[in-house]
This record gives sequence, C-alpha cells and structure tokens, in this order.
Amino acid sequence: MAKSENRTTPAAKRLRRWLCRIVIALAILVATYALFRIVYPVWIDVRLPADAPRIAFSLDNSLLGRIGLTDATYQRVMTAAGGRLIALRPDAAGEPVNPEAVEALLDKEQIEGVLLTGGGDVDPNLYGGDPNTTRLVHRLRDDFEIALIRAARKRGLPILGICRGCQIINVALGGTIRNLRKEPDLKRQHLVLTGHPVDLTPDSKLAEILDVTHLSRVVSLHGNAVGEPAPGVRIAATGPGNVIEAIEADSADQEGWIVGIQWHPELTFDKEVQHKIYRILVGRAREVRDRALDQEKAWNPGHARIVDKNFKSGWNSALIAENRWKAILDPRDSGSGSAPRSSILLSLSRRLAH
Repeated sequence: MAKSENRTTPAAKRLRRWLCRIVIALAILVATYALFRIVYPVWIDVRLPADAPRIAFSLDNSLLGRIGLTDATYQRVMTAAGGRLIALRPDAAGEPVNPEAVEALLDKEQIEGVLLTGGGDVDPNLYGGDPNTTRLVHRLRDDFEIALIRAARKRGLPILGICRGCQIINVALGGTIRNLRKEPDLKRQHLVLTGHPVDLTPDSKLAEILDVTHLSRVVSLHGNAVGEPAPGVRIAATGPGNVIEAIEADSADQEGWIVGIQWHPELTFDKEVQHKIYRILVGRAREVRDRALDQEKAWNPGHARIVDKNFKSGWNSALIAENRWKAILDPRDSGSGSAPRSSILLSLSRRLAH
C-alpha cells in the first residue's frame, strides 16, 4: 500500500503544479481584463471635466481590442487631448445595421466627433476585393462604421480614422483598398515595427494641422492601404512605394475634416507633432457643440441660455444626475473635489452596466 502511494505521489504533484499554473494564468488574464476594461476607464472618466467633447469610439474586434489594450491606448491620448471617448458597439444599431438607428444613437449619446480605429480587414465584398487574402473580417462592424461615417459626415462632425479606420472611411465614401500582403516588398516596408518615413502633401489639411511636410518615422503596422481614393477624397500623405498613408475629405460644414491616417500617432513618442491630430479632433468637436448652441440660441433663446450655462459651468445633464446620486451615496461628496468616492463608484457602475 505504501509503495502504491509513493508511485502516485510524483504524478499528483505534477498535476497540482499544472493546476496551479493554469489558475495563475487565468488570474492574470482576468486581472488584465479588469484593469483595462473597468479600472483604467473609470480612472480616465473621473479625470475628465463633465463637459469634455464626446467622441464616438468604434470598438476594435481584434484580440488586443477585446482584452482592452487598444481602448487603453486611445483613452490615454484622447484624455490628454481633453476628449471623452464614448464606446459604441457594432450591434448598437441592430443586425443588419439600421442607418436610422445610427442617427438616433448619435443623438442619444450626444456625439460631437468620431474616432475610427484599427482591427481586422474590411470585407472585400464592399469594394470588389479578393476575399481569399483577407483576415479577421467583421462585416457587422464594417456596416456599422460605414453608416456611422455617413451619418457623421451629413451632420458636419469631425471624423478621424486610424489604420483600418482610414481604409473604412475610403470605402464608405466609394473608394477601394489595396492589399499589401500580395506585394511582398511593400509588405516588408509597411507591416513592420521599425516604421518608415512619410511625405505629407504640402497644401493638405493634415500638413496644416501637423505643421510639417515630412515625418522621418511613423509607427506602421498595416497589411492594407487605401487603393483608389473615393470621389471627393484627397491624398494627404504617401509612404515608401508611393503607398497612400493619409487621406482627407470634407464633411457638411468642415472643409477637410474627415481625416484618415494609415499609421499610428498614438504609439509614437513624437507627441509634440503627431499627437496634434487628437487635440485638433477634440477642438473641432468642441466647435460642433458651439455651433449647435448658437443655432439653439437663434431658434429658442430661453432654452439656449440654460443649456449654455450648464455647459460652461460643467453642469450638464449627466453631471446633474450624478450629483443627485452623490447626495444619496454620500452627502459629504456634494462639493467639488478631484475624484470623490461617489464619482468613482458611479463611474464604475456605469462601466459594469455597459
């Protein structure tokens, strides 16, 4: 009996060791998910003023996006720029996507700008491409973002697309995508961590924003690029092999303020130059709000004065509702503070509910 126990002990120990490793790995994954999906967004939320411009943010469906790493990167740069990202899920306007529901979503969330980010390939059936060379296609996201771009453009909202976001803008407006994976030399130059130089079109809106016509190095991680620009879309930058690296187009009220960038400014250390694009996006979104207030003043002066006062003092409708809850959660939090306990609890509850 003792010999049998001794023979099984090493096997049992190995099993326990593997079980411990699995539990530790799962704990790390859960902690990472909680950090980037709940804790970090809550911390960001309480740092921003209540009247920060509201920027629609279409969620990335890649693995990094699902964990929350993509969100955290954009949350960081957009918070520094003073904008509040409002995450919109591809199924938020139904399946199939209902364009009217997208319009209603923009109203409900009080969206003042749009940020489109990276992810899987755009469905080639939308532009006549080869379906055999694409990866991580998510057609519902494509349809949702196309409807979002068109609705935002009609309203004159500023739109910024990064990487895949640049490509979906071009497709939404009637253009095509070029698959660099079918061109090995170009793939090696553009799908690489070391990056590459970019030349900006001198008279483009992008060159005006960044105040440069050449960037010696950009972070480039794309296997696709804009192919044939859509009608009304202008080339704003090119990279090695004359690959299109940025585009721009006009929205209803803002000349040149649909901008698509193929590289990743949020991943660069060149904050002084490349991060300007995010600050300008937030500034343009603030102008959208100001225009709406001016129109409201013209149509309904009494109501507009109330709305304007609320925005300028930071007491918009969301903050008023939050302060009512503050009084319930802890009356001591009713005054001003950098990040009161009740504000953090409310922000956390909103993330969990979302």
